[in-house]
Amino acid sequence: MVYAQLLAEGLRPGMRARIIEVSPRRIRFETYGEEHVLAPVAAANLSAVPLSPAQKVEVQYEPLSALKVGEKATVIGISQACRGPQRRRLLDLGIVPGTMVEAELKSPSGDPTGYRVRGAMIALRRDQAELIDVNRVLGGSA
Repeated sequence: MVYAQLLAEGLRPGMRARIIEVSPRRIRFETYGEEHVLAPVAAANLSAVPLSPAQKVEVQYEPLSALKVGEKATVIGISQACRGPQRRRLLDLGIVPGTMVEAELKSPSGDPTGYRVRGAMIALRRDQAELIDVNRVLGGSA
């Protein structure tokens, strides 16, 4: 039951989080721009390791839709607003944290855009790409 709640919150191993509040009633923290609130009994099932000063880099993320053709980015996560079959489709396509994505083609009307993901070309509409948080790769444009 607790594991299901953690999965429903979109939590997974290796995520970076910033603690906002710890109280006897709840634990509030942020991961990739999304705020989470857990009861202490659920939070007790998580382990956290403080980052060293060298690792404390503020991650600047933006939506995938912000990439121009030829630019590359690393997927940080999928917004919690994306649920159900749409979320499952993105995950099945390989849109998972750490995946490199490159904007390759834009349709004549500007929507959808073709993205290279794990060697495959996929088309996403702007409203879908807005739900995917990425960290732009410097020097990633052609």
